[in-house]
Amino acid sequence: MTPTPQSQLTDVTRTVTEAGRAHVVSLSQTFEVHPEELWSALTIGSHLEVWFGRASGEAVEGGRYELPDMETGGTVLAAEEPHRLLLTWEFGKSSSEMELLVEPAENEEAEQEDSADQADAPTEASAAAPAARFTLRHTVPADAHWQTFGPAATGCGWDAALYALALHLEDPSADLLPRLGDFAVSPEGAEFTRATADAWFEAHVASGADRKPARKASVRTAAFYLGEEPELS
Repeated sequence: MTPTPQSQLTDVTRTVTEAGRAHVVSLSQTFEVHPEELWSALTIGSHLEVWFGRASGEAVEGGRYELPDMETGGTVLAAEEPHRLLLTWEFGKSSSEMELLVEPAENEEAEQEDSADQADAPTEASAAAPAARFTLRHTVPADAHWQTFGPAATGCGWDAALYALALHLEDPSADLLPRLGDFAVSPEGAEFTRATADAWFEAHVASGADRKPARKASVRTAAFYLGEEPELS
């Protein structure tokens, strides 16, 4: 099924947890690809540049990477191909930590189709379709920025990235960045930003945050991304 902004809202699982004096903003999504294909999309520069942006470096422990389009770089702290990357995320004077996990997953939709096929033709066996679960965990400090914007400040950006990743895995040959740029400034893109900010509000509250400040933080974040004045009440 072709990914859409609407399907992304429910395909992604969002959680917020505390980690000492920090918070972990997590997103997980299952894709109908082999884990090795997902790993390549996340770690090979020629793949990243068609859906995420230019990238250089190597996904090896101790290596450095650079994302010039985002003015971001960092160090690979741990690499376990094709399952795990732990790295620093350095932007300006700020530095945080991010973990990328790739795991085999059960393809529930394919299993349902197989069950139906087997009911019609019980003597025929069918191979399970591939599926891989991607989890991104971004650990950010519990500072003034967090108090103002909450998890949506990090989460909305990664929601947009996972939508791009889903489109890339659906059609790896597509040059997505121009299309995604148009989407970002469209009314549909603005609605996606507001909807993901709302989703992060719900995840924030589920983590134990008070509803009123959590709502204000999500509204501020959506307004920041869209270049609007936040409507706080």
